[in-house]
Amino acid sequence: MDPHLSSIATLAWCRALGLADNALTTPGAVLRVDATTRTLRILRVGEAVAVVGPESAVSAIAELTPDRIDETAVRDATGGRAVRIENLGLCADWVDATRVRDPLVSHEAEDLAELLRHCPPDDVTETDLPLAWPSRSFVLLDDDRRPLAGAGYRELHSLLADVRVISAPEYRRIGLAATVTTLATHDALDTGLIPMSRVRRGNAAARGLAAVSGYTEWGTQMTVRLPADP
Repeated sequence: MDPHLSSIATLAWCRALGLADNALTTPGAVLRVDATTRTLRILRVGEAVAVVGPESAVSAIAELTPDRIDETAVRDATGGRAVRIENLGLCADWVDATRVRDPLVSHEAEDLAELLRHCPPDDVTETDLPLAWPSRSFVLLDDDRRPLAGAGYRELHSLLADVRVISAPEYRRIGLAATVTTLATHDALDTGLIPMSRVRRGNAAARGLAAVSGYTEWGTQMTVRLPADP
C-alpha cells in the first residue's frame, strides 16, 4: 500500500470518527466516547485501532489490548449484537474492469431507486445506498431502460470516495457490477478523490470484484449494535 495514499485515508477516517488528525499514525488504541449513539465502531489500520461509541462500551474495550480487540472479545465485553465487519480497500489507479461495450448509463436517482426496489432487502441493507444517497451514481440500463446494476459514491471529508455497488440478482456474475464499479471508481479518481471499497467479511464475490477493480485491502471496520441501557 502506498504510504501517501494510506495517510490520506487515515486522515479522512480520523475526521469521520471525530479524532485528532494524527490519532492513527502510531500503533495502539485510541478511544473516544460518543454519547449520541448506541453503535460501537472499531477501525483497525495496521497496528492502530480507533474505538468510538457509548461510554460503557468504550470503557469495556479499554480493558483489552489492541491485539485482542476481535469480534468474540468485543461481543463478550459489550454484550453487543449484529456485529458487522467490513474490509476496507483503496484504489490508486485507473484499472479498467469493464465488461460491457458502450454501456447505457444513467445518473438519475430515480433509476437507482428502481434498481434497489428489484434487489433483495438484505442486499440493499448491506450496500447501504438508500441510507447514504451518493454524490454520484452510475446505473447500467438495458435497451428498455431497465436498471441492471449500479454503483455510487459519496465523499468522505473531501478526501475519499466511499464506493458502493449492487446488481439485480438475475444479472450477477456477467461483469455488470465490474462495469459500474469501474465507472464510479474512475469518476472519483478524476475528481481527485481516493476511491474506497467496503466488503463485508465473508463475501467472496464482492472481495473479488474489489480486487479486479484495482482495490487493495487497507483496513477493517467493525460495527456493533449495542443493547439499550437498562
